[in-house]
Parts: sequence; structure tokens; C-alpha cells
Amino acid sequence: MTHKGFMNEENQLKTLPLWLLWSLATIVLWGTWGLVSKIASSGVDAYVNQLLYTAGLAPLLIFVAWTVRKNAEAEKSQGRAAGVFWAFLTGILGGVGNLAFFQALVTGGNASVVAPVTALFPMVTVVLALLFLKEKLGRTQWVGLTLAFVAIYLLSA
Repeated sequence: MTHKGFMNEENQLKTLPLWLLWSLATIVLWGTWGLVSKIASSGVDAYVNQLLYTAGLAPLLIFVAWTVRKNAEAEKSQGRAAGVFWAFLTGILGGVGNLAFFQALVTGGNASVVAPVTALFPMVTVVLALLFLKEKLGRTQWVGLTLAFVAIYLLSA
């Protein structure tokens, strides 16, 4: 590879959108979380797993609370009460989803199957966004959604 080719690749890395970097970090962290969850499920039931998972969030909550307090003035808005409600509901849905995930592992599901099947949860988001937010999908996105359904079938067979 030439020095010029290396520079082009380096510039491409510098121009990756910030959302993509955060998304890649999410993939790595959640992928590792799935493995660690399976290891934990061999020693504790789903409810204890959820309890300890929640306790493990405590250090992160301290950082988040500090950040929220620091940015509180800039974020005052008319929709704050509604945002608080929806954020709280998000936590409830996520927590119950975690219990279901942990239960799938405790009842014998393999991490190599449970994690990818449950990682297809964005399909529900897509369907709900189509119905309630009136978002539109292009042809390629419809193909992707169809393939995701096929993936669930193939992974669970």
C-alpha cells in the first residue's frame, strides 16, 4: 500500500460520523454484555441477574446524574415532562426486556442464539415507527426487514 493510500484511509477514519462511532461502541459493549449475561445465568436466576445488573448501573448513574445536573439549564424546555414520562417508560420496558432475556438464558438458551435473536428487537421499533410515527421505508429497508424475520427463523430452528 502506498503512503497516499494510507492517508486516504486515515482521512476516512477521521470523517466517520460521531453517531457511527457510538453505534460501533454499542455493538461491542452489548455483544460482550450478552456473553457475560450467559455466564452469570449459570449461577443465578433471571431475577437475581436483573437485580445485580441494575446494581451494576450505579456507578454509571452517578456520572449521568452529574452530567444532567451540569447541563440542566441548557435543557429546560416545554416538552420536559413528556420526555421524563417516556424516558421512565423506556426504563420499565428495558428492564422487563432484560428479565425476559435473562430468563431465556437461564432456561437453557445458548448465548450464541439468544443474543442474536433478541438483538433483532429493532424490527419491533421499525414496525411501531411505521404505524405510530408514520415513518416510511424504502425498498432496501423492506428487504432488510424481511431478512431479519428470516434470521429469527434460521437462528431458532
